[in-house]
Amino acid sequence: MSITLRAMTADDLDAAFVLTQLLKWPHRRADWQQALQLGNGIVAEENGVLTGTILCCRWGEDYATIGLVIVADAAQGRSIGKQLMLAALERLAGSNVRLHATEAGKGLYEKLGFVVTGAVEQHQCRELAQVTVLPPAAHQQRRAAQPQDAARLTQLDQQASGQQRARLTDELLTRAERVLLLEQDGVTTGFAALRRFGHGYAIGPIVAQTLPDAKVLVSQLLSGLTGQFVRIDCDAHCGLGDWLNQLGLPQVDAPTTMVKGTPWQPDADGAQVFGLMSQAMG
Repeated sequence: MSITLRAMTADDLDAAFVLTQLLKWPHRRADWQQALQLGNGIVAEENGVLTGTILCCRWGEDYATIGLVIVADAAQGRSIGKQLMLAALERLAGSNVRLHATEAGKGLYEKLGFVVTGAVEQHQCRELAQVTVLPPAAHQQRRAAQPQDAARLTQLDQQASGQQRARLTDELLTRAERVLLLEQDGVTTGFAALRRFGHGYAIGPIVAQTLPDAKVLVSQLLSGLTGQFVRIDCDAHCGLGDWLNQLGLPQVDAPTTMVKGTPWQPDADGAQVFGLMSQAMG
C-alpha cells in the first residue's frame, strides 16, 4: 500500500485531532484549527485514512518552524515521518528552521541536518494556586493591548525571535483572552498573551527585556487563573523555570530545541523570548 502526501485542509481537522488524542496530547480541535490558520499542514494518507501530520510555518523570509509531527501507531516503521519532514523542508527551502523534538524524533531530525541548540521547559499544573501580583518597576506600567499596538508587538516579537509574525499578532489581539503590555516611560518594552489551550489556559508568547519584566507580566496574567489548568513553555536558558516551579507550575517535560540553519541571536539588551507561543509554532 502506498502513502500519499498532500496539503492539509479543514476537512482533516477531525482526524488530526484524533491522532493527538491517541497520543494523549492536550490539543483541542480549536487548537488544531488555529495552527492550520497560522501555518500550512501536510498529511500522509493511505486508502483515504489519515496516518500522519506535520505543520510548517514560514515567519518571514529567513525563519520558519515545524511542529505537530505525528505518525499513527499502526503506520510506524515505514518512514512516513521522514517523508513528511522532507516535504516540509522542501516547502521551507531557504529558511532557517526550528523545531522542538521528542526523544523519539530526535534521531531522525539529526539525520536531516538539525542540530541541538537548547531545550524547552514545559511547566503546567491542574489547579493553579493563588499567585501574588508583582508590581512594575518605577516608570513602568501594565495595560491591555489594543489593535493599534499590533505593529509594535510584531516588532518586539521579531527582535526577540527573528520571526516576522504579523499574522500571529493579529490572531492574539483578536482571539486571546488577554494580551498584556509592559511600558517604560510610555514605550512598550514587552508583552504576554493568555490563551485558551488544551485542558485550560496557556500563557505565551512572553517577550520582555529582562527576567523581572517577564515575571511582572506573567504574575498579572496568572493572578486571575486560581484553580485553573495552566501551561507555560519556556526556553530553558531564559531563567523563568525556577520561579514557575516555586509558584506550583512544575516542569513536566523537556523537549529538545533543534535548528537546521543559523539560530537567531537577539541583542543582549533588547527583547528576549521568555515563553513560547507553543512548541509547534516556536
